[in-house]
Amino acid sequence: MTLNKTLLIFVIFSIAVISCQEEKPITEGSTDLTYMPNDNLSFIKPPFLDREIEQETFMINAQKDEEIITESGSKIKFYKNTIVDFDGKTVKGKVKIEYRDFHNPLEIYLSGIPMEYDSAGTKYIFETAGMFELKAYQEGELLNLKEGKKMDVELFSTSNETDFNFYSFDESTGVWTNENEPMKITTTPINTITEIREVKKLIKPISQNTTNYAFDVDVNKKQYPELETYGGTIFEVRKKGVFNPTYYNVQWDKVGIERKSRNHYVLELFKEDTSIVVDVKPVIKSEKYHQAIAKYNKEKQQQEDNKEERSDFDVYAMSSITYNSSMSAQATITRQMTLNGFGIYNCDRPGIFNPRGTIKELIAVKNGEGRKVDNQNYSVVDLSKNAIVQVYKGPKYYKNSATILWTVIDNEEMAIVYPTDIKTMPDNKKLRVGIYSIKEGLEILSEVIASR
Repeated sequence: MTLNKTLLIFVIFSIAVISCQEEKPITEGSTDLTYMPNDNLSFIKPPFLDREIEQETFMINAQKDEEIITESGSKIKFYKNTIVDFDGKTVKGKVKIEYRDFHNPLEIYLSGIPMEYDSAGTKYIFETAGMFELKAYQEGELLNLKEGKKMDVELFSTSNETDFNFYSFDESTGVWTNENEPMKITTTPINTITEIREVKKLIKPISQNTTNYAFDVDVNKKQYPELETYGGTIFEVRKKGVFNPTYYNVQWDKVGIERKSRNHYVLELFKEDTSIVVDVKPVIKSEKYHQAIAKYNKEKQQQEDNKEERSDFDVYAMSSITYNSSMSAQATITRQMTLNGFGIYNCDRPGIFNPRGTIKELIAVKNGEGRKVDNQNYSVVDLSKNAIVQVYKGPKYYKNSATILWTVIDNEEMAIVYPTDIKTMPDNKKLRVGIYSIKEGLEILSEVIASR
């Protein structure tokens, strides 16, 4: 593997300065924020108040039978004259419906909704097959459903397994209650397994940003076949402000590359006993982009003509793929249930999730400088399950499952441990990982969790 220099030539950089930098400790940052909707204390505590899952808004006529269809495909049917105000008076006219759902561990994390369930003194973690929040308002006043009345829901679900129960959440107490509500599961076929296997996944090319630094690396295309689709692929530095351009002047002994997620790779540059890690993404050289996008559009049109398009980069509901059932990606699934009020509901099964693997020391690397992470609170996801666990005594992982975990530092940055980091962890269990802004960190987690 060889490295070709691009852009300008700069002053020789002394690698010894980086390799001798002292590792600095990172103080623990709290993400246990108290959420106060309408100035009322709630047990819902999203980690970032400005990055919550957005509400979908609908307007219905309270005096008519109405049905709404959400972006995920869920359906909710409201019946006339069943919505009441705080005093129990039947509401007339227009009512605003607010809805949002949560279908994967990252969405659950961002919601701040607690997923612990206590049964007979044993604490469980919910694994979800679909969670949603449904509220109704008129002129800013929160509305209710008339006692004895109902709403019918067809909830988009991520699993067709039958051992999930239906729970409601009390925001004033933080307690989940089993509604003992029977749920009918419906599957709608998408394609046969054979057809799915024959469809080529299209990867939309990204044009080079000529103002950013980039590397031209000779990559083993057999190891990374996704990079041989288009000619002119180079690796653009993801963080413009943290890359030192003097790296170009070093005669590196070896260059390694590792794929972290669909649009995130890591280059490691080796010189004697020193290494530099650079976060990059694959892009197409400007002069080659026209041919690449033309090829992509042609293949995309062919798939559309055949009604077989399934693209990683196009608008496609990744969450509609079942994650743990024999149906695989060949069907969408809905669960039908009846509601007797507005609020937060969940199709769940309680489980005991106990990551037992221990990372002895976590070093977050930024600008070539390693800093020890002293955080105690980590979010841990077994990528084969639709659940998230909070670990409070240092970083841990699942020994027999692919795991991604992260921690928030001073409410400003995130340290992320990928499954590949754990797989290649040295025997001393001291791990060096990347540190990212909150925005970039959430984008990375979204990519990894959506593509599991």
